[in-house]
Order: sequence, then structure tokens, then C-alpha cells
Amino acid sequence: MATYTGTPAKSPFRTRNFLSYFAGCSISLLGLWVYWVALGWFAWQLSKSELWVGIVAFTQFAPAVLFGPVFGVLADRFDRRAASMLINSLSVINMFVLVLLTNLGYIDIRVLALLALMQGILDGAHAPVRMSIVPNLVRREQLQSAIAWTSIAFNLSRFVGPAIAGFVIAIWGVATAFLINGISYIAYIAAMAILRLNPSSAKRERKHPWVELVDGARYAFTHQTIRSLLLLAAMGSVFGRGALEMLPAFADAVYARGAAGLAIMTSAIGGGAVITGFALSRSTGWLTARAIRYAVFAAGLLTVLLGTTGDFRLAVGIAAFMGVALSLSGVGSQILIQGLVDDELRGRVSSFWGMIAFGGTSLGSLVIGAAANFWGLQPTVALAGALCAVIAIGSGWHARTQREKAPKTLR
Repeated sequence: MATYTGTPAKSPFRTRNFLSYFAGCSISLLGLWVYWVALGWFAWQLSKSELWVGIVAFTQFAPAVLFGPVFGVLADRFDRRAASMLINSLSVINMFVLVLLTNLGYIDIRVLALLALMQGILDGAHAPVRMSIVPNLVRREQLQSAIAWTSIAFNLSRFVGPAIAGFVIAIWGVATAFLINGISYIAYIAAMAILRLNPSSAKRERKHPWVELVDGARYAFTHQTIRSLLLLAAMGSVFGRGALEMLPAFADAVYARGAAGLAIMTSAIGGGAVITGFALSRSTGWLTARAIRYAVFAAGLLTVLLGTTGDFRLAVGIAAFMGVALSLSGVGSQILIQGLVDDELRGRVSSFWGMIAFGGTSLGSLVIGAAANFWGLQPTVALAGALCAVIAIGSGWHARTQREKAPKTLR
């Protein structure tokens, strides 16, 4: 069983590098959540279709599946700081194009999906780079705390960003929300410009990119603990996060609360996830693969409840608890995996985690959105939650069987 056994260490904020990174990352994540809420709402307003909402969400995360492992190889081969700055510079350009077309009125749901796809490719390229940078900023004993604080920044942004998005959309429109995201990328670039990454202690032989890709895949999917964690992350992403991508339709069509309702529900998810982030930042040993499995099971049950309630206040509470469960399954699995992988493989293995976490969300949102068009939104979401809970139970049974088969010295 994978367990993080590190003891509390000095705060990573005592490291100037991490402090700069955290500040830039927090601003960028805040802008990103404003963008994601505005994007989902704009897609719903342009189409009034769960399928199109799912397609737009799919374009955001599909590149992590299609190109994630390749991006992971590049993250291990090239300067991560320079790559991060280049990718974010391209994101600034893409956001400004989206702002311009929106203001001029030269946009429909297809153009929006295309621009979202371009941004999804850039985000997919940046994910393994961003995840690989953190271990180069802090000492190994500070790694769990550093990753947990990065998660807190992400989820505080998820808590505050939707509220800002709802206010901005209501007063100035979605174009301003997109502009905020573009400006936040510039803040991230400025923070990265002053970073000095710790050199890797691992000396590695440079191989052909395809060979490096195969090496990373072999390591990720033959390592029993990492494989199990990747499966659990996939379940939470496909069924839990995939269902949450339907929140624009829930807020408007089910609860008739509009953009404000979407902002409240998304903020509730962020609030729950922040609680998990603080708990992980102070963890001393309770984080295990079994805890991740329980979190995925809980996320499945909560998704069933979301698909069966017609009460908005209850749905907000469910969303908050889903934030707790999905943050534990996602960030917790990332912490455990980062602690197991050497620096020379970190970019590639992180790319597989990103491929599954973000790609699972992409696949789940597309399938749930398409099914909802035929069977209705809430019944489809309830079924997705039930499948998530059942698979989590099956995963636990399989893990127990494997432990019983193993020799006593390996248990």
C-alpha cells in the first residue's frame, strides 16, 4: 500500500523560488477559473445544448490524452522554465484573439470550440511541465507540502474565480472574463522569469524520444502502486469531474439560477477542495492508496445524489462535498506518485497522470453530455455516479486479492 511517510518539514515558502512560483501560479489559476466558468456558460448560451457543452469541455482536456505523453517527454528533455514561459506566451495570444472575436461578434459555438481546443492543446503541453517544476523548487522533504499548497492555490481559485466570473459576466460580459485570463498568464510569465530551478541530481542518457516515451509508459503502468493510483484518478475524472462539467446546464435548466447559480455551485466545489488541500499540506501519514479509493467511492455516491435532487441548496452542499472527495483523489494520487518517481522520469510519469486526470474529464464530459441529450441530464449523471462507486468497490476487492496472493515478505 502506498503511503506518504514524510514528516512535517520547514515551510516551502521559506524558499524564494517557491514563493515566486506560488504567487504567479495563484494569479494564473484565478484567471483560469474565471475563463473556465465563462467558457462553459458562453457555450451553453450559444447552443443551449448539453452535447455542445460537453464538446467544448472535451476540447479543453482531450489534448492531454492525445499528446500528453509526448509533452511529458519534452518536459524531461528541455528547460522546463523556458518551456513554461513559451507556452504561456502563446496562451496570451490565444486569449486576446478570443476576446477580439467575442467583442466583434464574429463567434459561434464552432469557433468557440476551435479556440477552446487551441487553448486545450497549450494547457495540455503545460501540465507536465508545471507538475515537474515543483520538485525542482524545494527539497524532497518539502515536496508534499509544496504540492498540497499548489493544490490549495488551485482550489482557492476555484472558490473565488467563479464568484468573480459571475460578477464580471453579469456586468461586463464574457469577453472581459476572457481578458482577465489573458492578463493572468502575463503575471505567471513574470514570476517564471525570476525563477532559478534546482538542478536535477540524476544523470541520464539521452535517448530517442520514442524510446523515452516507451520507458515512461512501461514504468508508469508496470509499477503496481502507480498503476492503481492512475486507475483511481481516471475513475474520479471520468465520472465525477465529467459530471461536474455539466454544471452550466444544471444551473440554468435544472435549477433556473443562471450564471449566478453556476458561480455558487462551482465556488462550493472549490471551498470543499480547499479543505482537502489544507489537510494534505499538514499530512503526516494518513494519505494512502486506500484513502484515495474511499474518496473515489464517495465521489460516486455524491454524483448519484446530484443526479437525483431538484433542490438547489442541497445541490450546493453536494457540490462542496464532491470538491473534498475529488480533490483528495486527484491531488492525493499526484502527491503519492510524485514521491515515488525519480526526477529523470517525472515529466513523463506526470504526463500520464495528466493524460488520465484531464483526459478522463474530457471523455466523461463528452459521453455524459451526449447521453444527456437522449436520456436527460439528471438520470445520466446519476448513472455515471453509480458506475464510479461500483468500480471503486471492484478496485478495492482486486487490491485485496493481490495482497493476499503476495508473499508475506512483500505485503
